[in-house]
Amino acid sequence: MVLFIIVMIFQMALSFINNQSTNQLFKQAMDYYRRDSAERIADLTTTALEQMIEHGRTHVHDSPEDYDVVVQSLDKLLSQQILQRNIDRVYIIVEHADSILVISEGSQIYDFYLGEGTVVANLDSLYSTRALSYFSVNRDLLWESEQIISSLDGDNTFHVLVPFYDRGEVAGAAYMRITPDVSSFLSLLKSAYNQSGVLFTGLVLMGFMAMFLIYSYTARERDLVHQQLFDQRAKQLREQVAHQKESLFTKRIYHTHHKAEKVMGFIKEDLRGLSEPNLDETRNRVTKYANFVSRVIYDMKSYDPPLHVIRNPLFQTNINEVISFIVDNIFNRVYREGVTNAVNFKLDLAQDLPIVQVNEFVIWEIIEPLIQNAVDHNSDRKIELLLRTSIEPENHNLVIEISDNGRGFPEDLLEEDENGIKALFKESMSTKEGEENSGYGCYLAREISRRCGWQLEARNNSQGGACFIIRAGLG
Repeated sequence: MVLFIIVMIFQMALSFINNQSTNQLFKQAMDYYRRDSAERIADLTTTALEQMIEHGRTHVHDSPEDYDVVVQSLDKLLSQQILQRNIDRVYIIVEHADSILVISEGSQIYDFYLGEGTVVANLDSLYSTRALSYFSVNRDLLWESEQIISSLDGDNTFHVLVPFYDRGEVAGAAYMRITPDVSSFLSLLKSAYNQSGVLFTGLVLMGFMAMFLIYSYTARERDLVHQQLFDQRAKQLREQVAHQKESLFTKRIYHTHHKAEKVMGFIKEDLRGLSEPNLDETRNRVTKYANFVSRVIYDMKSYDPPLHVIRNPLFQTNINEVISFIVDNIFNRVYREGVTNAVNFKLDLAQDLPIVQVNEFVIWEIIEPLIQNAVDHNSDRKIELLLRTSIEPENHNLVIEISDNGRGFPEDLLEEDENGIKALFKESMSTKEGEENSGYGCYLAREISRRCGWQLEARNNSQGGACFIIRAGLG
């Protein structure tokens, strides 16, 4: 539409300019045509008068009837010219003795040329005065050039002087005041041009309408194809996302299944060692185990559990108690002297930490894989693992640090992508070789931390070893 409007504006401007230039061309052509037409008419009239006078001299006119015939012929010649719509006046201007005669009637021409030449033609009107004045101005040029002299008076009227020959010599001039009427011819030309302009504009409009219809149809078909491709692509993306969620969900279940198996083994072991002295302690520990297994089973129900089962004012969790329980009743039961490579756990827990409104078993799912990661990546050595809690007053954050004195993280795992995510926390990223379902502990810990509104970071200690840092905003 914009292109159509622009072209139409230019077409209108072009038509206007072309119309003006064409009118100017027509005007110049008509001026030339009118001048040529006026000079031709004057020349023919003068030639006719000269021939009639020469013819009259070769014949004797003795009777009054002959006189009348010749005079009528001369008057008819003069009157026929004047009767034409284009010719206003016809005069014969001749010099005689010391005067200039302006002759406009056949009897005067007869008396002067065929009679005794004693007729004196007086100025009979304003027009004859103008004719005499025009002759006086152009007399010398006429005698010198012996050519037709014409000039335009106003826009349409021509004054024409044609040399008048008497016995082969220039004796005067035939004067004519001619107003050629070419309005009908000019109207015809303008009408033809306007018709061609309208036709051309119509063709342009039809061409644009055809282009518009073709483009509209093409654009509609293109949009339809784009929509179909978009729908197909959206369907493929939904299927791909669903497949990825399902795959990740399956791997997460596999990942937590081992934890549930380990906890179930602790439950069985506690039940076998149940006695009256340790009844309360065992019951509390088994209850915690059972609640964790319940949480694992709940996680198997949905890939994206609702937020209120993670963060809720009903949850009143003590971070120190969760860390202590995980270390004492999970890791110390596995990594103890005489069972496997021992890991020395040290706790540096700040007192009077505020209560957090996060499900304690969700916190368990964050902290436990990070501790397990530190242990697994230093399985060939005995390490010391420090768990510290503190408060950052300036940021009002609760900070949990899990650091070890092992080999630390490889530098490539600490590199960040364009979104600021370190490679360590990406899906399926692991330094363990030959294990198909490894690389999900840190990834899941970060994802769960993010849903809690917490930040999980990783770095190497300056004195050696790796360190995970969890910052929990206290609002």
